[in-house]
Amino acid sequence: MPGEVRPQEITIERREGVMRVVWLTGHTSLYALGWLRAHCPCASCREERRSAGLAELSLSTELVDAELVGNYAIRFTWGDGHGAGIFPFAALRACCPCPTCNPDGLPPLWVE
Repeated sequence: MPGEVRPQEITIERREGVMRVVWLTGHTSLYALGWLRAHCPCASCREERRSAGLAELSLSTELVDAELVGNYAIRFTWGDGHGAGIFPFAALRACCPCPTCNPDGLPPLWVE
């Protein structure tokens, strides 16, 4: 995995509601836990978004657990028990919320 999409350090800051990723390149990305939950890439969440739209979904943003999936992704378990979404590091890196990486705003995390 190229250094650009490989994390050096991942920290979950529950009180601040963010996940901090320091990439091997030295770049730091901060992802709001609410944004991650709303953009879960699993099939059931993708279908719910298509049917209801993001504004109509009521989702738990309380993070219960986070675990690495191999060396390519992270999976979260949320307060409502949902834990099916696997967030690939390459997709997270592409969606870095900083204005340098995405000056026109965040692209969707999932591929439709």
